[in-house]
Amino acid sequence: MQTTKKALYNVHILGDKNAPKILLIHGAGFYWETCFAPFIEEFKDDYCLIIPELAGHGKGQSQDMKSISGTAQLISNELLEVGITEIDAAYGISLGASILCEMGLQKKVKIKEMILDSGQYVSMGDMTEQYSNFMADAFVQLEQGVHLTSPVKESMGYENNEDVQALQPLLYGEVSREALYNSFMAVYSYDVRQAEEKLDSSVTIMYGTNEIYAPQSTPVISSICINAPKEVTIADCGHAQALSEKPQEIIKVLKDSL
Repeated sequence: MQTTKKALYNVHILGDKNAPKILLIHGAGFYWETCFAPFIEEFKDDYCLIIPELAGHGKGQSQDMKSISGTAQLISNELLEVGITEIDAAYGISLGASILCEMGLQKKVKIKEMILDSGQYVSMGDMTEQYSNFMADAFVQLEQGVHLTSPVKESMGYENNEDVQALQPLLYGEVSREALYNSFMAVYSYDVRQAEEKLDSSVTIMYGTNEIYAPQSTPVISSICINAPKEVTIADCGHAQALSEKPQEIIKVLKDSL
């Protein structure tokens, strides 16, 4: 495994850089190696896997995330420095989907196929700081086994309290409350509606059928795509639940895009 160490985080590169390339970007509070373990096992022998360890989500990291656009630029720059100019397929979950979308808009690295799973693409406006504080506290409590509270629980598709069971295995236990807050501030400030560029990738929008908020992203993403995106839903799943409990369904979609 090769790891490039730059700026705010590491980019882990597994496999032969000459093989077809898959980019995987984790969500806020998640740990790269934990949430993508099934993907690594599935693709490690025949593909080059590229997995950023986002700011504040790794050991020994002293800085936190500042913005989606800045993070997208940092990842792209790191890839260019090691000679990677093109990605065959990419998957981002939640915060990772927002970063992946922004990488596609910046066009520093060409991304042929991208899967955007339950991302945030519209700013929360005046509510950004309030929601960021709320979600930072909620994720700290999730790690301790405390359920999300309403109405966030329902919006994320966990009306029946499956949230701890689904999300806890994905979490990075050492992430600080400050790092969570800064990550949520970055993503809740992000807004693609004024983007000057369009996505020229083949785009798939993904979400669980139990999610209430995520499906609202479809018209937003459609408005910034050159070609109409595909839409894939994972049955009976809340936010990131498929990543935790049904990763093979996501892997299948990723394989079909290669």
